[in-house]
Amino acid sequence: MKRPIPLFITLTTLTFSSSLLLNGCTASSQTKGAGIGAVIGAGLGAALGDKSGKEKEAGIAGAVIGGVVGGLIGRRMDQQAEELQNVSGVEDVSVDKTAGQENIGFNVKVQFDVDRDDIMPQEATKLDGLATVFAKYPENKIVIEGHTDSDGKDEYNQKLSERRAAAIEMYLKAKNLGIASLTSVGYGESQPVATNDTPENKAKNRRVEIKIAVDTSRIPQEQQTLQQPQEQPPK
Repeated sequence: MKRPIPLFITLTTLTFSSSLLLNGCTASSQTKGAGIGAVIGAGLGAALGDKSGKEKEAGIAGAVIGGVVGGLIGRRMDQQAEELQNVSGVEDVSVDKTAGQENIGFNVKVQFDVDRDDIMPQEATKLDGLATVFAKYPENKIVIEGHTDSDGKDEYNQKLSERRAAAIEMYLKAKNLGIASLTSVGYGESQPVATNDTPENKAKNRRVEIKIAVDTSRIPQEQQTLQQPQEQPPK
């Protein structure tokens, strides 16, 4: 009987950033999101803003609305990271709040049989847990990246990495997540995270990385409405 080979899944969540406002690595992702949104909103308003009082007000309103949306992105990023910590098989969850590099990272140990790309039943439950979380965030744009160690021929490893990444993609797509996008790509042995000189290091290189970007247009409208400031009646 062939021994299963462990794979490691790393998830990274990316959000928008601006080095003009976000220079501290200790700020929360919610605060950073608000700053990002304010930059975007103010820029949109400024494009209209120097010709009349109303147009200047549009610039201010754009900054406020952009800040609200950005803050919502940050809160949803924190919430998703917290939920992922409760998924079976997930470990080493970390949040990077460095300006321009905001992300969530974690590992999930998933095993494949030697030279195989099918999802084993005992491993499928881990992907089920991920799917449950992902489905709550329709703004997710997920890319699954497959990697191998250096054993075997380059061409074979490239194809194997593609097949394994595609197997996870197809499994998750079957869950009808309703997210913005879900795709996969294989890199073979071209992007190692460790030298291939020991069995332990080779196990690190046999991995699938999952990266998530945010499509702001897909954030649930009811949440955006609840977060926007109410217009004050004229005095």
